[in-house]
Amino acid sequence: MSLRTALCVLLALAFSVSARVSAVAAPSIDHVYVIMEENTDYEDLIGNTADAPYINQLAQSYGFAANYYGVTHPSQPNYLAVTSGDFYGIHKDDPTLTFPGQNIVDQLETKGLTWATYQQALPSVGFTGAQFPATGSGLYVKKHNPFELYTDVSSSTSRMQNIKPIDALGTDLSSGHAPSFAFIAPDQCHDMHGVSPPAAASYGMPWCGYPPNFTLNHALIQAGDAYLKSLVTTITGSSGWTTNSVIIVTWDENESSGLTTPNRGYASSTGCCASPVGDGGGRVPAIVITSTPQHTVSLHPYNHYSLLRTVEDAFGLPCLANTCDPSVNAMNDLIAPATTGAAVPISQTLGFAVTFASMNPGQGYVLFGPSCSSLVETATNDLGANTTTHTVLVTGNDLPGTVGNIGLSPGATYAYEVITQTKSGTEVDNNGGQCYFGTISKP
Repeated sequence: MSLRTALCVLLALAFSVSARVSAVAAPSIDHVYVIMEENTDYEDLIGNTADAPYINQLAQSYGFAANYYGVTHPSQPNYLAVTSGDFYGIHKDDPTLTFPGQNIVDQLETKGLTWATYQQALPSVGFTGAQFPATGSGLYVKKHNPFELYTDVSSSTSRMQNIKPIDALGTDLSSGHAPSFAFIAPDQCHDMHGVSPPAAASYGMPWCGYPPNFTLNHALIQAGDAYLKSLVTTITGSSGWTTNSVIIVTWDENESSGLTTPNRGYASSTGCCASPVGDGGGRVPAIVITSTPQHTVSLHPYNHYSLLRTVEDAFGLPCLANTCDPSVNAMNDLIAPATTGAAVPISQTLGFAVTFASMNPGQGYVLFGPSCSSLVETATNDLGANTTTHTVLVTGNDLPGTVGNIGLSPGATYAYEVITQTKSGTEVDNNGGQCYFGTISKP
């Protein structure tokens, strides 16, 4: 690899490495609250403390999955994936579609457990419309409510009573009727999705309109960050928040790019864990909040199938569809057992963490491979994206020519370089093309 022109001096460089460890046992859980946000790039949130201070606070205080992906594009198939373990091969948003397969509701009720979905802007319990308001883009949209898409839910009067407006969340939590599993969906102006500018104006929220040319809508992220804080504090301040409760916050997929190619018009089609090869939903943040704050970063590849597998394992449920795939693992390393408060720290998780600083802010990258002349793959899992301090997480998936979660070889030495780029791809720092080495520690 040719040397690059040095743009500035690297201020700090350190690395920590570890071997792969055995899977963490599933904890016993009383309540799981899943909050699903929308269409936002990892790099637009993590490190963006100006627009998303609360999200970054959570990511620095609780369990953080730094290698988490949507299953595919666009939104609707991801909502199906996280509640049934399958996206049924669809690549579109179509609320007229219905799905007869088994889902998390069937599993929970078979075990005698309770469930509910709380949908912001849903006008009434069991509402069956495609959106509300009926005009414009809609604040509530059925494509973000997978439960109504399952025929064995939509055909059941009793099950439809569990599809509730968001106001019912506080009522259920305070009345002692918190469900075992709650799926919470903010509306399109509070989940960071946005609506058309005319619709936003008609709804009295002009800040919610899509920005031109897919530029970052700071107001939309700020509103989503504030609303997420209200949801989390409502849950954690209630009797429905026990020592064995968990909140999982994630995003369905990353953002559109406005281009027809590559990635079918999306910022990224990266994925993992039984996701379609080359057609994943891109990397998004995932945060696991427990009753015992303990900052743990997992480098393990996860996606929405992993989230569902986590719920199944926590409640002792069997696997569904793709959650049975060997490449899909539960996110148990991010859930601290309530009895001990123990969790798996970053030094014991799968991966190779490289921490460095740049003179100019941007996305940190690690060019990684078996030797300095074979750095053909790029690790981009930067915890400090858009800042000048970067921690880039390298996993076995980044090794040239490898597929799947192979981990790193204990005792092996790997070579890497560090660079920093703007979001548009302009290189602003490369530390003079220096090549470094790290050896994976043995168990």
